[in-house]
Amino acid sequence: MITRIEIDGFKTFDNFELDLRPFTAVVGPNASGKSNLFDAIKFVSRLAQTDIREAMQELRGRPEELFRRTAATRSDRMAFAVEVLLEPRGMDPFGKSFELRTQRIRYELEIAIRTGPDRRLEGVYVHREHCLPIRRKEERGSTAWNSGTVRYGQQSKPFIATRSGSSEESHVIEIRQDGPGKRGRPLALSAREASRTGLSTVTTAEFPHLYALRTLLSSTQFLQIDPQASRRATDRLAPRRLLPDASNLATVLARLTEETRTEKRPDGLLSDVAADLASLIPSVAGLVVRDDPGDSEYSFALRLADSLSFSSRVISDGTLRLLALVTILNDPQHGGVLCWEEPENGVHEARIPALMELIRSAAGCTESPGAQTCFQILVNTHSPAVMSALRDCEVVASDIVSTLTPETQSRTSRTRMRSGVSSDSESGLARSVVEEICPEGDHPSA
Repeated sequence: MITRIEIDGFKTFDNFELDLRPFTAVVGPNASGKSNLFDAIKFVSRLAQTDIREAMQELRGRPEELFRRTAATRSDRMAFAVEVLLEPRGMDPFGKSFELRTQRIRYELEIAIRTGPDRRLEGVYVHREHCLPIRRKEERGSTAWNSGTVRYGQQSKPFIATRSGSSEESHVIEIRQDGPGKRGRPLALSAREASRTGLSTVTTAEFPHLYALRTLLSSTQFLQIDPQASRRATDRLAPRRLLPDASNLATVLARLTEETRTEKRPDGLLSDVAADLASLIPSVAGLVVRDDPGDSEYSFALRLADSLSFSSRVISDGTLRLLALVTILNDPQHGGVLCWEEPENGVHEARIPALMELIRSAAGCTESPGAQTCFQILVNTHSPAVMSALRDCEVVASDIVSTLTPETQSRTSRTRMRSGVSSDSESGLARSVVEEICPEGDHPSA
């Protein structure tokens, strides 16, 4: 779970910081920075997996356009920091289990751009990377999660640190082995024009805290459901975790049935998926996964209250979007962070309060013997109907503020996001202020 994010020099963000709850809804009008926040989270997520250029290519705009620009200046660096709550135990791809001494981690990253004399782009590289444990005494009073069983370590040594040498060529990124079998000096990577993060190189539990952090960031899901793709039959060998466009929805539904069925509940969790969908669409009576042993694909159909069944080929786009969501919410493998833009699309306004309640009840941390699982859901919206279904503590209001620079007489704009009721107009707001930012009838396209 990401409990705090800080952004500087990326798109419309300037010295930006925001505490996040298990369920947070960012509301605001068109071009207020809502999608830019998700882009920042996606960029950090991809940087935990791949090199900078590939991560940038997955965002909107050319690489140089991702750096903050004003009428008078352009930033040549962007900085990010995330504070996270990690699950206390895990296992790497080679079956090695690990247990964390501390669940609270702060990860900082700075990306720089190099340009030639004519300001043309020559390269983008990691300028600084730092990761360290958060001690109990360092917790912020505004931290938005609450769990009495969080582990805090006593050690304050960083897991990753950038060490400066006598010249830029001698800068190194040091990665400290912190597992039970740790040995020798930290792993040192040259930071001279580093094209990827040190975190992205961690692939085993030899570095348990960094591996857990990388897993959390890289597993962040960004739902962009494509109804046309999600209605198709899917191959039995398709990924068994729902893809962002839900193109493997039938396979995931089949897995939920196979892995959770019992003698008393032959459909397993599929019946829970159908029940949640029926709470949003009352005419739904059941859900059927079609699994023909002679076929290489899965498909599904909806059964309605009048006993009629309709295959996925004719189910409405809005129904498919909701089915994909309730599938994720009921999947035992869900966890980490889920980002979803405009969840109200295709949903009747009368059903939005029920939709928000489903999301709210799914978010948070659950405890079980020997395990803790956290699931965070972040949404953005411009819908007054969604906003009215939210609790005040869940709302983050996004807008653009402009300031005049006396020296140059130029105006600079930046994204501001505020949550909660506070006397500080930069970070707090009342519900009436949110309603002014996202008024009734304001339905911009983004």
